[in-house]
Amino acid sequence: MKKNLSAIMTSLIVLGCAYPVFAAPKNVYTDADSGFSVQTANPIFEYASRHSYGFQENISATDSVNSIAAIPADIVTKKTGIAFSTKEFKAKLAAEMTKKSGGKPDYVLFQPETYEHPEDKPYQSMEDAIFHIFSEGDIPNAKVTYDTKTVGKQNYFVISVQYPGEFDKAKDIDKKATDVKLYLTSENDILYLAGSYCSAETEAAKKAKEDSSGNKDASLKKNYEEKGVSMETAGNAVDNPQALQKALLPLTDSSLNDPKFQKSLQKERDAVLKGLTFFKPDKSKKFFGFNDPVLKQAVALPGNWMYARVTPDVKELEGMNLNVAWAAPYTMVTNIASMCMTMDVTKDIKPDDVYKIYDESVLLASYSYRKKKNKNAADVMEEIFSVPQSQMQKAVDEMMSSLLNYEKLKKYAVLSNAKAKIANDGQLIKFSFDSNVKVLDKYDFLTRSVLSGTRDKGLFSLYVAKGDKAKTKSIVNLADTVKLLPDK
Repeated sequence: MKKNLSAIMTSLIVLGCAYPVFAAPKNVYTDADSGFSVQTANPIFEYASRHSYGFQENISATDSVNSIAAIPADIVTKKTGIAFSTKEFKAKLAAEMTKKSGGKPDYVLFQPETYEHPEDKPYQSMEDAIFHIFSEGDIPNAKVTYDTKTVGKQNYFVISVQYPGEFDKAKDIDKKATDVKLYLTSENDILYLAGSYCSAETEAAKKAKEDSSGNKDASLKKNYEEKGVSMETAGNAVDNPQALQKALLPLTDSSLNDPKFQKSLQKERDAVLKGLTFFKPDKSKKFFGFNDPVLKQAVALPGNWMYARVTPDVKELEGMNLNVAWAAPYTMVTNIASMCMTMDVTKDIKPDDVYKIYDESVLLASYSYRKKKNKNAADVMEEIFSVPQSQMQKAVDEMMSSLLNYEKLKKYAVLSNAKAKIANDGQLIKFSFDSNVKVLDKYDFLTRSVLSGTRDKGLFSLYVAKGDKAKTKSIVNLADTVKLLPDK
């Protein structure tokens, strides 16, 4: 099951809007180009691309991840081989709503296999990745049900997939129990996929697995017997950790059949559906990126990228606001996420695997603080701005000399073509550092970092590209496009 990066990054991950609607209420994501908006309560993280948005609420009884993807008619047609239109979709949906049985429909868009993707096949395009909800091979082992649902005036076809979990002995991967619902609807010849992903294992089940990894006590055998595992099986399981996991997995506590948990999960899913709004797309809005809530301005990104954003709550620094965002090409992120979902991260994934997929990315961290609430920080900033630029540059040069000759660092990374500059005009201090980096004497990267700030706000940017050359120019210089001072 793909963790919906599509629950990523999941888990990552993570937001502004595809076209910023500055007058919109707080926690409303609007994609004008794709014709949808999503209302959230208080997301702990968010991610978005030109055609998709995902989030996880900070307060959730189920820790579920929700997403919405908008797929244009031409992409749907290319994927299914059948001409797609909202008119036909609604006709098929209306027919399903009159049926009394919940059998598997004939319409290709109502079949879960349409949204499968082979685990070992890399994504070739952003559209290909957006269509992926389930991993190939999961559906036959899952409980799949079909239904229809009306929320307000919007009708949905619902595919529910409950996956009991399994242990893949060949890959030594424990695939956890999951509960996924996919709500399908259409407007303006766009197919909308509203997904909800939830790990169905309870905390007790997770703890039981952790405890069982090294526990060979006889009382544990007794516990297995009480759950229906024979003494012989339990004995073999204790001697073989892999067999132990395999024996326990179908018997561990799960929320799949927990009425109280399922009620909470459905309540959260209904809240997401109620917060969805569809409208006629405005194709004149070409901007994609996110609205930085700290610096209060839009940050533009390439149309084939995605970003994940979090806003940490730093209680220790009174009056301080932070925003952290990470952005990269969509297919790169989804391919890495898919690899992590299908391999044991600690055992199977090697640096070569990641380096092969990696292309480029940028990390942005912005901050601001209120001087009245953080006088110490204000005093420190005044002291820093009083240092002459020549003295600052001298300190930077000395720092660079020490860094380039630091033997412990050379064991892991060797810097070359390193350049560091700092400027202070009394209103803005800007430090930039460019370098080629060879990691572990094998992996080449180009990096550019920028730290610029005024007396009350600032921005840190780190760009990392595979190889020895910068790739997307607009991303390399992204920090330079963010204004920290008002126009004169």
